[in-house]
Amino acid sequence: MENELVSLILPIFNIKIEFLKKCLTTLQKQTYQNIEIILVDDGSTNDAFALCQKYSLTDKRITAVRQKNQGVSIARNHGLSLAKGNYICFIDPDDWVAESYVAELLNSLKHSQADFVISNCLVVHHDQQKVNNFLDSPETNLMGAQKNKLLYQLIGKKICDYYPPLIAAGVPWGKMFCKSFLTKNKLQFVPGMKRMQDNIFCLYAIENANKIYYLPKALYYYRKDSSSVSLKYSSQIVDYFEKYFDETFKFLRTYRKEELLFKAAYMKELTSFNSFLGRYFFHKNNPDSFHENKLHINKLLSTQRYQRAMDELDYSILTKSEKVFVFSLKHRLLLLLYFLVKFRDKIIF
Repeated sequence: MENELVSLILPIFNIKIEFLKKCLTTLQKQTYQNIEIILVDDGSTNDAFALCQKYSLTDKRITAVRQKNQGVSIARNHGLSLAKGNYICFIDPDDWVAESYVAELLNSLKHSQADFVISNCLVVHHDQQKVNNFLDSPETNLMGAQKNKLLYQLIGKKICDYYPPLIAAGVPWGKMFCKSFLTKNKLQFVPGMKRMQDNIFCLYAIENANKIYYLPKALYYYRKDSSSVSLKYSSQIVDYFEKYFDETFKFLRTYRKEELLFKAAYMKELTSFNSFLGRYFFHKNNPDSFHENKLHINKLLSTQRYQRAMDELDYSILTKSEKVFVFSLKHRLLLLLYFLVKFRDKIIF
């Protein structure tokens, strides 16, 4: 096994220096040493790339490259094009991993002869850590319809037999892929996607895998930042989400998925308004008045895509909180929506 090269790909953009140092240190200390660490800087304006260069000069396993700012999808694809290993891991530079991370994932992948392996993670916020199990089962091989245990998580909470407590499986990290599997199926991240590109990548990976191996060990440390992008103002948030749903419905049509998944995607399309309201319409940095935002929201809800979603409304596949939100949205109870967004629970754990 020591002859098998594993490529670790990190997309980097203005990451906090102390976070990047911690991540790289845990990668250098892996018990499995035959690795290459590919650092793709996406046009950072802080000292991140200088640090990447410094590490590459002291460790021959590290390669640091820079591109103009084009987004995380193109950064990861760039890393894939440079990877020489037979196995691929994607790691976010503000996270870190256990010292046995590569060894245990590689051993599981080779033993199971799966296309990729998924392990659990620890979600870290300040000085708290909580285990997030992606499945509620012992180690197992997922094939055929069994893959829906993962696939359904990426579309809707209520259609799953089990939904993880903190974060679903639609992330590229916490996994190791056979490079031959990615190459054969032409799996890459969609360029230009600014939101939930991870989810789309994982949809295609799960669908195309003949076998997925689940390793129920928490080996990846995911840093949950209270200053998350999900709380920041974004005038383009609607465009970002609509691109995501365009890609989701493209996937569902391509693989002729069952009606339940289409209904769940329509519901998710409506509940995405929670992000529209919180990060754009009702955000403190939005210069428009409440009346102006009301007009904008009503105009948006009158478009074909959201009318279609409301026509397909199925409350049985919504959580209780989603039911309240969608009911308020459908009946244009914007003042209630305003208070739901302003006072919604922000507790991470």
